[in-house]
Amino acid sequence: MSNSFFLNCILSFLCMLLLSCATAPVDRHKDNVYYFEGKNEWANMASDFRYPIELEKRIEEFLGIPYLWGGNDRDGMDCSAFAKQAYELYGVDLPRTSILQSKHGMRIPRHALLPGDLVFFGDTEKDSVTHVGIYMGKNKFANATTSHGIKYSGLDEPAWLAKYLYAKRLKL
Repeated sequence: MSNSFFLNCILSFLCMLLLSCATAPVDRHKDNVYYFEGKNEWANMASDFRYPIELEKRIEEFLGIPYLWGGNDRDGMDCSAFAKQAYELYGVDLPRTSILQSKHGMRIPRHALLPGDLVFFGDTEKDSVTHVGIYMGKNKFANATTSHGIKYSGLDEPAWLAKYLYAKRLKL
C-alpha cells in the first residue's frame, strides 16, 4: 500500500509540473511589436478605445481641402498634417511627418482595425512609410491625396492595397 501511495504522489507531482509548464506566460512583446492571438483579445482592447462621433464630424470638416506637400492649413495640407490636425480634437499632439507618426501607438493587425486607427502606406519591400490615413470603418479611410485632396479611399483599392504597411492604434 505504501508503494501505491508513493507512486500516486509522484504521478500527482509530475502532472502538476507538466500543467504548470503548459500554462507558462507567453512573451507577447517580442521586438516591441505587439501580437495578440485572437480576435477576442482585440475586442476586449477595443472596448477601451473611444471613438466618439466627433472624429467623423472633424474629418468631414477637412474633406475637399486640396493637397499641398508641406501644407498645414485650409489652403492645402498633406497627409501627415491632416492626421495631426484631426487628432488635435483629442488633445493628441502627433509629430508633423508620417514617418514620425508611425513611431507612435500600438501596432495592430488589419483584421482588428477600428475607426480612428492610423493606417500607414509606403514601400512594402523596404517597410518605409510615405503616407498616413485615418481608418473610418467598413474598409475606408480618410487621407490627403495628390489628385483629389482630402477624401475617403478604400483599403482594397489596388493602389492602396499594394502599398499598405500596417496600422497603429493611439491611446487617447
